[in-house]
Amino acid sequence: MKYLNKSHKLMALAAVGILASCELHTSDNGKLDGFWHLERVDTLATGGQKDLSEQRVFWAIEAKLLNVRDSDHDSRGFYFRFNQTADSLILTEPYDYGGHDDQEGGGDVPVTDVEVLAPYGINNLEEHYQKESLTGSRMALKSKTLRLFFKKF
Repeated sequence: MKYLNKSHKLMALAAVGILASCELHTSDNGKLDGFWHLERVDTLATGGQKDLSEQRVFWAIEAKLLNVRDSDHDSRGFYFRFNQTADSLILTEPYDYGGHDDQEGGGDVPVTDVEVLAPYGINNLEEHYQKESLTGSRMALKSKTLRLFFKKF
């Protein structure tokens, strides 16, 4: 730093201070993190199957948030908080993405009608899934009523 003038030294010290105060947020979600294409939903009670492989229904998982979206019909989607263990995934606190809250009428809105979540394989405002399989490229989740099959993008 001996070749820097006083103002450059102050800027360098400020930059070091800013970088030192930043926190790196990492995720410990392991193989769960990523962008998942919902390809099929099986109804456990009837054995019925719904093929979604040609539709663009996605779950995106990162850090503590999960976003579900049907890119063919609604680019906004819904957000959830989630918790996971080695063998389960629990979705909580669903919100309808309402844009930025600095816009009039904007901001995320809590979901109260679970019917809007059904196209994503979610039938409860707090949904519990058993992880039947989870690899780097495939995932199968089972709730009380459905089995969901995903392929990772």
